[in-house]
Amino acid sequence: MAFILPKGVRDYFGFDNQRAFARSRGASRDAVPRFLMFDAYYCCLMLGLDTAMLGDESALEPVSFLPIYPETYRGQVELIAALLVDAELRRLRIDTDDRDDIERQMVQLLDLSSVTRLSSEGDSLLNRYAASGFNRLRDGILKVDNLEDFLVAYHALWNGET
Repeated sequence: MAFILPKGVRDYFGFDNQRAFARSRGASRDAVPRFLMFDAYYCCLMLGLDTAMLGDESALEPVSFLPIYPETYRGQVELIAALLVDAELRRLRIDTDDRDDIERQMVQLLDLSSVTRLSSEGDSLLNRYAASGFNRLRDGILKVDNLEDFLVAYHALWNGET
């Protein structure tokens, strides 16, 4: 299954017209996009994991947009898996001293032979966290047309300033 975008992400970030943040301040109209679809997914995912809230499966596109991590994110595979485990432990209110419950969750979520290091359930939950994060993003940041303004607004949202 791997990575499934929340519905609306393509439009919000401008991927439908292939110009996602292509024009930064001072860049030409023909500039190559600097913002990958996975970057958008990752921004949504981090917000969802931070709040430990799952989005609804119906808020996801019907098919995955990417089966594996892009090259630039391959060094983050274990970190993302760990953040998922942490979010699930918080969401399920599992006591950090309860080693048995923590181990059960890890066994349920992780699959070290998978390219994502996650089980199919882990992949599914990751996508649902991205859906939740996109809701938070869409509610907190108006659409912007350049990467710089988005990053400033994202930082403010992350820090609770919006």
